[in-house]
Amino acid sequence: MAHSEASSAPPAPDRRRALLIVVIGFLGFVMVLAYSLPSRSLFGASGPKAVQPVPEDTVIARVGSRTVTAKEYANSLNNLVGMYRRYAAQLPSGGGNFPLSIQQLRQQGSDRAILQQLVRRRIIELEAERLGLSATEGEIQQRLREQFRDESGRFIGVEKYKKQLARMGTTYVEFERDLAYTIVEEKLRNFITSGVQVSPREAEEEYRRQNTRFELSYVTLAASDFEKEVAAPAEDELRAYFEAHKEDFRPTKDRRKVRYIYVSQDKAAEVIPISDEELRREYDPNKQVKSIQVSQIVLKVLTPKDEDKVLQKANELVARARGKEGVPAEDFAALARGNSQDTATAAKGGDLGVVERSSVKPGDAVESAFSLGVGEVSDPVRRGDAFYIFRVADRTVKTFEEAQPGLLAIMRNRLSYAKASQIADEAVSLLSRTRNFDETAKTIAAKLNLKPEDVKRETPFFAPGDDVPEIGSNPSFEEKTSALTEPNEVGEKVGVRGGFAIPQLVELKKPGDPTLDEVRDKVIAKVKQEKALQKAYDRAKELIAAAKNAAGLKSAAEAMKLKVEEIKDFNDTAYLDNKSFPAAFPNAEKVKVGELVPVPLYAARNAAPTVAVVAVKDRKDADLTKFAEQRAQILDRLRGDRANNLFETYIDGVKARMKDSGQLRVDRALAERVVVAAAANEPPAN
Repeated sequence: MAHSEASSAPPAPDRRRALLIVVIGFLGFVMVLAYSLPSRSLFGASGPKAVQPVPEDTVIARVGSRTVTAKEYANSLNNLVGMYRRYAAQLPSGGGNFPLSIQQLRQQGSDRAILQQLVRRRIIELEAERLGLSATEGEIQQRLREQFRDESGRFIGVEKYKKQLARMGTTYVEFERDLAYTIVEEKLRNFITSGVQVSPREAEEEYRRQNTRFELSYVTLAASDFEKEVAAPAEDELRAYFEAHKEDFRPTKDRRKVRYIYVSQDKAAEVIPISDEELRREYDPNKQVKSIQVSQIVLKVLTPKDEDKVLQKANELVARARGKEGVPAEDFAALARGNSQDTATAAKGGDLGVVERSSVKPGDAVESAFSLGVGEVSDPVRRGDAFYIFRVADRTVKTFEEAQPGLLAIMRNRLSYAKASQIADEAVSLLSRTRNFDETAKTIAAKLNLKPEDVKRETPFFAPGDDVPEIGSNPSFEEKTSALTEPNEVGEKVGVRGGFAIPQLVELKKPGDPTLDEVRDKVIAKVKQEKALQKAYDRAKELIAAAKNAAGLKSAAEAMKLKVEEIKDFNDTAYLDNKSFPAAFPNAEKVKVGELVPVPLYAARNAAPTVAVVAVKDRKDADLTKFAEQRAQILDRLRGDRANNLFETYIDGVKARMKDSGQLRVDRALAERVVVAAAANEPPAN
């Protein structure tokens, strides 16, 4: 049974106020920061079913004379997840879509992006060195003195500077190393892009595009809505289309058909043996609180300028409620009656009664009180237009037996990636040794308590870039299977949706004229899509003819059972129905207010096949009298955009040359081992 802690638990120690973490928008900048922060080491991690770690100094990438080590990669993974966790803890929603574990990071493909950023850093360092660009000690010191100033604008001093870095979780050696890299990258960027220019005419055209606005009415017609009206093409029609468009279906790359053993991460979780002893080590009563008897003090913030004053009062009340050495704590109920501005609870001494965790919605202020011990008073908690102070008088927690099913699920989920990876390694070893797909499937299925057919899968012929059934678009799968050239050859394990695949080549076809049978499904889909898009276009022309002008669009659309949408602030970057229509802005410029664009418009190539009928209801031209004051800013932005594109193209070119010459080598298998170890051994989010 759940039990009360009112009489047995000592007050928990004061908790430090959570630090608000600012989300870094650009992954490259995040990577530089994550690279510099020391982390809890992955290496030598202990705990139930710990995965064998990769030695710290193992080289996973060589970039010319420089390397990326397992330690650097692991630290970057851990620290980036740590940053997301700290930020997510400050959000009412509890984190949104942020990856809060290395496993989630990997599922988003960010582990590969992190490794690419580390490689990119080495490339930039080497290229700067080749060109004689470096950061001097004087430049480093000047930059840090600019960043660490007191209120008078003077450098805060070496000792305070080091202490601030320690609070940030880094050292001056690491910070100055990364500051040096930042300076070197800036110098290289300036060297490469110094010749970038933008003309005043380009700036004025950009200003016009930015500041010309339209109010539009529009109707979109998606080809997919008309596919049900399209019959499957007859064989003669299909063959004629194929012969006329054979070039469209001619592969330019090798095509492969592979079968693969599929190791499900969920199924691997179910076979992980976890003892009661391990579960008991995982059990933490502070994380298993079912309900609390809690009181509150609420102080409202009426205007933004009052916030500091209200927070100061809240801190004073917290100090009085906690007491200190030589000064006893004041009665919380009395403080609530005299200060709380919540009319529903103030008269009752702030008493909220017993609050069940299951009844608390994410983001509610009282949610934070579930982390308090009995008798503990919280720091002020800001939610909405008020600060809240809580005191827990009693709480009930799940016993180990009550928590056991949830603990088991959590531990299995945390260890499932490593277990699936281990079983996949066994599959690679067995299949590589025997080349016997059916026997390997039988063995692996037994390990997962499945039938052999549950782990056997096969693809149709596919080329790089294709969307493979049950795999999707997966660069890792493409990379691993592209290395297979002989029938029955076995590839490395590769992460796919929900687990791992161990591919074995069935057949390889070199580029050449395909037969209709080889691409039949693609030809059928293309024929039906084109017919459906033509129907959508024809219907759009009928709508234009019926509407005649902007005023008639709504009634004409309703008669055809089509929906009219409106956008009041349309410019050349805006979307219609969440799709880009490149011709919408230039065509809107050509017609008068009250007119229809005379032809249906097509969505951008990468969007779902769609056409739109567009009417211009109003127009507001750019105010050129304000251009002069924005000219310099627009010129700077255009130069910056052009310089960024040039610099990234330059670095990509250096990378390609290094890769072609063998100077850039990344051991993907080792990198994946680092990720597996990191995912298995990282602590759970609090």
